[in-house]
Amino acid sequence: MSLQEDTQEKRKRISVWVVDDNKSFCVVLSEALNRSNSVICDKYFHSSRSTIEYLETSNHPPQVILLDIKMPGTKGVDAIALLKRIAPSTDIIMLTSYDFDMDIRTSLKRGAAGYLLKSSQPLDIIRAIETVQKGGTPLDPMITQRMTDAYIAGKPESDSYNLSAREREVIRWITQGLNSAEVAQQLSITYNTVETHIKNIFHKLNVSNRHAMVAKAIKERLV
Repeated sequence: MSLQEDTQEKRKRISVWVVDDNKSFCVVLSEALNRSNSVICDKYFHSSRSTIEYLETSNHPPQVILLDIKMPGTKGVDAIALLKRIAPSTDIIMLTSYDFDMDIRTSLKRGAAGYLLKSSQPLDIIRAIETVQKGGTPLDPMITQRMTDAYIAGKPESDSYNLSAREREVIRWITQGLNSAEVAQQLSITYNTVETHIKNIFHKLNVSNRHAMVAKAIKERLV
């Protein structure tokens, strides 16, 4: 393969940055990502601050950032808004070491596109990156289940939003990480119908994006 062909092939892959204070984790994960055919890890950083500073001067922001939720200094959960302000089109997937992390809900509200356990297999992380680039919301099922169980145990079911049965179905599939096209396929309805349902759900829940919708749905046991 020529140098030009190699460069063109790399441009087809999803560009990713890894942000984690564990240097060994960054190296191992970036090497695993670079062995895939669909993802390339351009850079990794060991703090939120260094990521923000580099991003401010970069002309080529990544398509996806894998961001450790808890780090010394500026925590990942606190860096989301700054990162999204600088690079609004970059999707942020949070990484956590715990299968029950209260910062996850805050992360989704602040604009994170999904969350994964740091112990996830590289293939699962690659699939999550591919999912978010297709408009989905990659959510680790173990974390989702733990969060849902906790809210079910501590909070009565809310039905004050007047969600229809179909709207609840749409929310349920989205919380499982499906994008609009995949939801349409599951429910045997059109893509435009799904998008209409999502707009109505946003209005009823008073949220502005699907990540905030997922966070609220989990918190208030809407699915």
